[in-house]
Amino acid sequence: MTKESRKEILRAVAFGLVVNIFLAALKLIFGFWGNAQALISDGMNSLSDVFISIMILAVLKLATKKPDHDHPYGHEKYEGLAYFLLGIIFFATSIVIGYTSINSIVGYINNPNVSAPHIFTVVVSFFSLIVKIILFKYYLVISKKYKSPTLKADSKNHLLDAWATLFSLIGLTLAQFNLIVFDYIASLIIGFFILRLSIQILLESISFLTDQAPSEDEIKSIFEVILSIDGVLMVDDLKVRKHMTQRYVDVEIGVKSNLTLEVAHKIAETVHHQVEKEFPDVIHCMVHVNPHKSISA
Repeated sequence: MTKESRKEILRAVAFGLVVNIFLAALKLIFGFWGNAQALISDGMNSLSDVFISIMILAVLKLATKKPDHDHPYGHEKYEGLAYFLLGIIFFATSIVIGYTSINSIVGYINNPNVSAPHIFTVVVSFFSLIVKIILFKYYLVISKKYKSPTLKADSKNHLLDAWATLFSLIGLTLAQFNLIVFDYIASLIIGFFILRLSIQILLESISFLTDQAPSEDEIKSIFEVILSIDGVLMVDDLKVRKHMTQRYVDVEIGVKSNLTLEVAHKIAETVHHQVEKEFPDVIHCMVHVNPHKSISA
């Protein structure tokens, strides 16, 4: 990662942090003031985003450092750890919001004489929706440009926030017509959205942290490229593992046993360079050469 790209990623996270602080304060203040459960839940979600942005800033500064003596393969997996922690935070937030919403629904059933949320909470919710859509599009562009899984996760989070705020807006609007229970239902739906996202992020982060293999199609494509190179008789073994958004390849190739060391080395070097050229996501291709006597002639 270049110094310029690192700066732009950190700048994007810092911008998101400022926006989330503003939105969290806005939603919580007017949520409590305007007696709007959905807006309070949405504010809690934005408050969790504040802590997430702080964590991402700290981790990305470490994850984007160059390889050193203690981390010769780089520090990218710290980003995978941040990705995993994002999932944990989202999961905990969804449980809290879901529990609070269910209690509010039960309380409303037992005592339906509850005041409707203030009309201004609808305005706040609509404004928050517009801001979140803009933030989602901004993060999506940056995450695709620099292939950052953490920014990708946060862009998904902003998209989810936009949906959550939309449901909050619908619930608060219906509550203005004395359908107050929809305020609590909207809050519960927000909790389910966050729960779904947390599970997706946890599963993907685990694949990053455990050196999971990519798709079979990707491995097959690498296999076919290696086998097509002159001098490669067969692929004895091929292992591909994820390193965040990038890949490491370890391959054993079979060549004629009567080749000189220099020729065999050149074939291995061709495999190494060709794989890295054909697949830009491959950081390094390690090649081991096996002699095959049975087909040496």
